[in-house]
Amino acid sequence: MWRRNRYLTLRAKVVLVVTLIGAALILLAAVFTCMNFRHNVNAEARAHVNIALGVLDQAIVRTQSLGALVPVLDAVSGSPAVTAVAIGTRHGEVLAYEGYQPINRRMLAERLAAAGRKFGNDRTGGIEAAGSVQNGIQDYAAPVALPGGRGSGIAVFSIDVHLIEQSQIASAMSMMSWLFVLIIVSILTISLILHRVVVAPIEALSGFVGNKRRPPQPASGMRDEISVVTRALSDAFADSEAKEVMLQRLASTDGLTSLGNRGWFKQSLAEAIAEHREDRSLVGVLVFNLDKFKDVNDTLGHDAGDRLLQRTADVLKGCTRDGDKIARIGGDEFGLILPGLRSADEALDLSYRFIRAVGAPIRFGPHELQPSCSAGITLFPQDGRDPDTLLKNADLALSRAKTEGSGTSLLYRHELHLRAIERNSIERDLRAAIRQGDLELFYQPKVDVASQRIAGAEALVRWRHPESGYIPPDVFIPVAEKSGFIGELTKWVMNEACRQVRHWQDMGLTRVTVAVNVSAGDLRRPDLTDMIANTLVRHSVSPQYLELEVTESMVMQDVDMVIGTLRRLRSLGIGIGIDDFGTGYSSLAYLKRFPVQRLKIDRSFVSDLSSFGEGRVIPKVIIDLAHALGVKVVAEGVETAEQLHVLAELGCDEAQGYFLGRPMPCDEFEAFLQNSPVARDPQAPSHEQVAVRLPSMGGSAA
Repeated sequence: MWRRNRYLTLRAKVVLVVTLIGAALILLAAVFTCMNFRHNVNAEARAHVNIALGVLDQAIVRTQSLGALVPVLDAVSGSPAVTAVAIGTRHGEVLAYEGYQPINRRMLAERLAAAGRKFGNDRTGGIEAAGSVQNGIQDYAAPVALPGGRGSGIAVFSIDVHLIEQSQIASAMSMMSWLFVLIIVSILTISLILHRVVVAPIEALSGFVGNKRRPPQPASGMRDEISVVTRALSDAFADSEAKEVMLQRLASTDGLTSLGNRGWFKQSLAEAIAEHREDRSLVGVLVFNLDKFKDVNDTLGHDAGDRLLQRTADVLKGCTRDGDKIARIGGDEFGLILPGLRSADEALDLSYRFIRAVGAPIRFGPHELQPSCSAGITLFPQDGRDPDTLLKNADLALSRAKTEGSGTSLLYRHELHLRAIERNSIERDLRAAIRQGDLELFYQPKVDVASQRIAGAEALVRWRHPESGYIPPDVFIPVAEKSGFIGELTKWVMNEACRQVRHWQDMGLTRVTVAVNVSAGDLRRPDLTDMIANTLVRHSVSPQYLELEVTESMVMQDVDMVIGTLRRLRSLGIGIGIDDFGTGYSSLAYLKRFPVQRLKIDRSFVSDLSSFGEGRVIPKVIIDLAHALGVKVVAEGVETAEQLHVLAELGCDEAQGYFLGRPMPCDEFEAFLQNSPVARDPQAPSHEQVAVRLPSMGGSAA
């Protein structure tokens, strides 16, 4: 680990060395203070003993008996720091004792005898400590002359060392503080000098060489090796600084339009927010998107698309006010920052001015193009207080504007955010619903108009949410289509429908054909044919019992691709039907090319049917057209006996609706099918069917 992390900066090394030196000096100062403290305590204790001994010697000279010394001993023991005084012989005999502590004569005799042996017959042996400190008391012994000419003896003074230490602590702390201050000031002075002379110049060089944060500045008047290297690097930085500025400008600029890019736009928006945070003016954020830009690239080429983007950038720059900022934030998206707005209406007016300017015709060689764009608008501070939130809200408004048609501009509303949250929640729960088995197919009967017998059924997907209950298909189907999850949903419905058909056939019921409604996204899937074929094989269902339904508007998008896909499916033996016929803009020329077996009249035409009136015209035209092409007709949404009677008069083949039967769960429809007149007819015609509607197209009872 040391080898991997042994790199230390020069500053760290200097700080480490200075810290170690300071720590050593502080330690030495502490040791010195402690030693000086002990010396002062011992010296003061001896001073108290000397004073007491002098008083005792004077008293001994003036008296001839030990009894006369008792008052003197009592006075000495009451002096500061002296707690007790004892006089005895050199052999350990205690002659007199006075003090505040109880006397232990045996221990005192031992101390007197030990002191007598130490001093011998020397009456001037000085003062010596006797024994160790006990309970803060230190004994000191000294030779004295006994009164009355009895020879020499020993005086023992008990000194309160703890009291002396308390008096010396303040002095020791003062000394220690001064030493600490002196050491710290010295260390700081040395550190500043080292930093100024060595560390700072070398760090400047290291920082510049390492990441070029700033050019090193040589100290004025200094002529040494560091200043020479510093000046050389400063010159090199001055040469490269202009290049770095240019690179930074290029990094924040769109290369095609010379506008700012998305990063620059977000930074500029943050600056505008900070500038207008205190006042009451609004900051508008507009996001423009060119409509059908992909078609320009596909038909006129990418060079034409680039020219259109450049022209759009020039137009937007020409329409902006002073202080407005514009950037290209995506492939065909442009963002504008409009500071200082007074109201939302002003932002909306400006957006339409931009839309009209962009919509001016442009010519590409022999081709004239009429561009259009849509816009989403959000405002600071009511719609958001940071760039990310404002951009997200502007994108939500733009998405909503594009659904309402070209050349539309919409202000962000909180409902859009709630709707986006709801879509995300629905998408998440829908994925879980497939795994957890919360989806179910309901079946609605279809009836042969002429014979009044059951001709099959349409199956409608139902979602039973564990918390919200049943969720209508028109709520979760658009979410599945927009999120790209519709393919998984189609696969589930296809599998469930084929499984049910296999079950009915195993029960011996009439062999019926399943018509599965697919979405536009399904038709664009390259693996659609393989997926359907694998599903049929897995459930052992013949292709003649499967029919796919597509809407009229769907088949008119990418007509050639749709025709190719449907013909491949038809070649497998799968039937093809067109749903909601009459609501789109299909061409009869294209209709002849589609391999269609059935047309379904939309419920909007069926609801207008009456015995007399113009409501019969369109259904009659559809029925006659279908029969002329050899195609059968199914009418959906039949809710009255009168409507069924009119359809019979017009020659409609099949009908379905609430009048003929409501959507039923699988078990209820199975009982309904068992009780039908042809339920057990093994030779039933193959045209009798069960139309299974996928969730992508809703359904008559959705």
